[in-house]
Amino acid sequence: MKHYYPTVPYPFTMPFYYSSLTNIGVYYLVPVDNVASFLKGTGLKPALFDGQAMVSYNFQLYTGQFSSGINTPIESWATSGASVTQELELNIVAYPESQASKVLPLTAVQFIQDGDQSKILGNHRVRVPCDADVAIQAGIELFGEPKFKTSFQVNLPSPNPLRQDSVPYIPEWDQSWGFQINDPTTAGEFIFNVITDLNGLTPIPGNISPITEYGTHDGKMIACRWNIQQAFNTYFLSPNDAGRVALTYGNSSHPMREETQVLIGNSLPFAVQTMNSAPAAIQSRAYYP
Repeated sequence: MKHYYPTVPYPFTMPFYYSSLTNIGVYYLVPVDNVASFLKGTGLKPALFDGQAMVSYNFQLYTGQFSSGINTPIESWATSGASVTQELELNIVAYPESQASKVLPLTAVQFIQDGDQSKILGNHRVRVPCDADVAIQAGIELFGEPKFKTSFQVNLPSPNPLRQDSVPYIPEWDQSWGFQINDPTTAGEFIFNVITDLNGLTPIPGNISPITEYGTHDGKMIACRWNIQQAFNTYFLSPNDAGRVALTYGNSSHPMREETQVLIGNSLPFAVQTMNSAPAAIQSRAYYP
């Protein structure tokens, strides 16, 4: 009997439901030679957009809710019903060689704005740093992700606005996104950091999802879909706006630093895509009745 699905080992269940998601993706169009060695032996070919390959990284902060189990005694209940995870995917947009005849002729703008409706084009994940043990285990065992554990520094937009130190109260929204991948073993060193200033730019709404993501399970290529249940804000950057994404490499000896430099090279960021889950509840200001 032919098996169409990899196994789902205990204690995982599928699908996984996100309770919230904050996500930013930065896209680059790069020379094909930059990505060739990373796809060798994978069964994948790089997607081409006017003769160029596409590389991206996306930083995710998400929460999930979990049960302690059916008929579990109280003394064995978890101390929290939720978890928080941060991770980043370093990706090459690719497709299986066996599906080459089905690849649609898309422009880079069409792919980022609306996605590949055939869902053949997807992300080959080169590295996935992550700060949560359970997410690392799930990523490796369920999806064949090349995950490793490390920590992050973050400064992300929030539904809770900044406020000026003034009377009366003045809230202020901010669209600058900052994140840093720390070296997993050496304190004070980092792989790279990114500060993206999108203030003043007009985003275009759209949804690239479901996003196809490729991995390896039991020595075989596998694919899965990531469904984002909300519109993205997409910012296409002109060369004059490319400086709004400041990518800085650290002195980490982890191979991801050099790999990122090889993949991106001297290419400028082409687009940025963001989303922040809508608040589920809102606590309003107090008043004197």
